[in-house]
Amino acid sequence: MVSPWWRFIPGRRRRTWKLEKRRVEALSSIVGDRSHVESMAQRPRKDGDKLDTELLEMVLKRFAEIEASAKDANLEDELDDFEDDGEVQGLFAAYLCPINEIQDEGSLAIDNIEGWGIPKASPKKLRDLFSKKLQNAADNPHDARSALYSIFAEADAWRDFIDDYEESMLNYRRWLLFTMLASIALAVVSLYYASHISILMLAGLSFAGAAGSSVSVMAKMPALDASLAGELDAYSRRVFTRIAVGIVASLIGCGLMGWGVLPISMQNQTFADALNACVASAPTPGTSIRILIVLAVAMLLGFSERALTSFERRIFGEVNTTRRKR
Repeated sequence: MVSPWWRFIPGRRRRTWKLEKRRVEALSSIVGDRSHVESMAQRPRKDGDKLDTELLEMVLKRFAEIEASAKDANLEDELDDFEDDGEVQGLFAAYLCPINEIQDEGSLAIDNIEGWGIPKASPKKLRDLFSKKLQNAADNPHDARSALYSIFAEADAWRDFIDDYEESMLNYRRWLLFTMLASIALAVVSLYYASHISILMLAGLSFAGAAGSSVSVMAKMPALDASLAGELDAYSRRVFTRIAVGIVASLIGCGLMGWGVLPISMQNQTFADALNACVASAPTPGTSIRILIVLAVAMLLGFSERALTSFERRIFGEVNTTRRKR
């Protein structure tokens, strides 16, 4: 059978590949939740601890429907919904847990949540709310299983949140790494050809500032507990703002250093000499080293915009002191 011509369109094939990849992930999650329910139902029980076969049959039937629907889904959003449905059905494993294992299962689930590095207040709250119910499983199994259900639900919520956090941070790291590498390459090329087109000097300093600020953002990504305060939702705006600030800081800092506000010299060579060597019409010995120096300083200024504070004090500090004296 000959494949339709539209299957060879790159964009369509890419979407199809992403859909199938997401389908495998969703089906794997659904099968895992179903296995959890089945294994809980297969555990040995004491006399008098009867398995709720009606609930088990209903849950397994629902799993079969969800799995069949996930196999036929044509959208990633649909697969997300089916995966969530599977997680909800998986929570019913709490009501199939043997009475003598309810407390152990609940304590183990809370211990796992603590090991994920989330704020300690959440697992502590779970222990305070449900410890007594778990301990009284023999006398009141229904309430104990209800508490175990809530603990499982909390664990699933944290697991989803951590997965979203890790995926978001990984995407940001990839994007910032690409930005850093591309900016360094463009900065080197711009500074190298600045002797032919002087405006490329500004472009090179801007690219170097973008590279430095990208590294700074990667080094200061929000931790898991910080993202709980809503910081993760607005993080993309902060990334663009931070890179823009790094570019401006690099331009201002290099301009002031070239002006001599903060005189820095190495082996009788100032930063202004390095800038002049980059735009000199005739290359001089050591031009490549001077380009590297300019690149390094511009990236450093982009990495830490706080360096501008020292420039501000040098320019405006005496003026402010004079005003206070007046």
